[in-house]
Amino acid sequence: MGTGQLGEQIGVGRTSDVFAWGSDSVVKVPYPNLPADWTVFEAEIARSIHAAGLPVPEVRDVIEIEGRTAAVFERIEGPSMWQRILEKPGDAEALARELVEIQRSLLAAGIPPGVPDFVDRLVRRIAIADPLPATEREAAIDVARGLPRGAALLHGDLHPGNVLMSPHGPIVIDWFDAAIGHPIADIVRSSILMRAGSGYSPDHLPGATPELLDRLHASYVGHFAEDLAEAALDLPTWQGAVAAGRLAEGAEVDERWLIKLWHARDAEQAIGFEPRAS
Repeated sequence: MGTGQLGEQIGVGRTSDVFAWGSDSVVKVPYPNLPADWTVFEAEIARSIHAAGLPVPEVRDVIEIEGRTAAVFERIEGPSMWQRILEKPGDAEALARELVEIQRSLLAAGIPPGVPDFVDRLVRRIAIADPLPATEREAAIDVARGLPRGAALLHGDLHPGNVLMSPHGPIVIDWFDAAIGHPIADIVRSSILMRAGSGYSPDHLPGATPELLDRLHASYVGHFAEDLAEAALDLPTWQGAVAAGRLAEGAEVDERWLIKLWHARDAEQAIGFEPRAS
């Protein structure tokens, strides 16, 4: 399984590039500044989740490429869900519903071995969220530690770009951020990832417009309406804490809106979850 030849580049991510590897695999090569153990960590989590029978690419090897530790995965043929949305924007609402169905199945999948705790991961991220002053980071850590724990499998980065529409059904990729925790944490995280924020096109959803994201997001939260209603009083807190953790990733073109979400943690209504006129 580990033999192959580096082929064409087929993907660009925030932390790595993806290349063809032989005829039926891909290799995820991290950028030079990333720790080698990140790749090993993601490969171990993906193996565990794949072994649980979930729709995840098989991990075929961990190898060295130009001095970097890289992971070899089964190659999944088919466009991403995001590509489908760009090709047919009129299908955005229907695909958002499909994304919700996928997420529900993951949340109900149980606890694969080796997947870390969500709150513990969130606390570690907030501790290095440099856009927040030290006193704000300390406050965010306190908020995170007070969040309800849970026993659901959280993908941690679920959005239409991380779902591949294979001939055999949707396959979920990029499991580095996976954790075990409360389902609302994953719903809030996905909600943040599918919003335009300050009006730009997010790097993980290239080609997005605020209008398209608004439709996608409205459909997504609409299908989770019952879950969100049960957590309504706590949603601003969840959103603020998750946004604070997102700041550690350096993935946003304009981080001011994430800081706004953090500052709104004590509001009566979570931003982006306001009731819409019928």
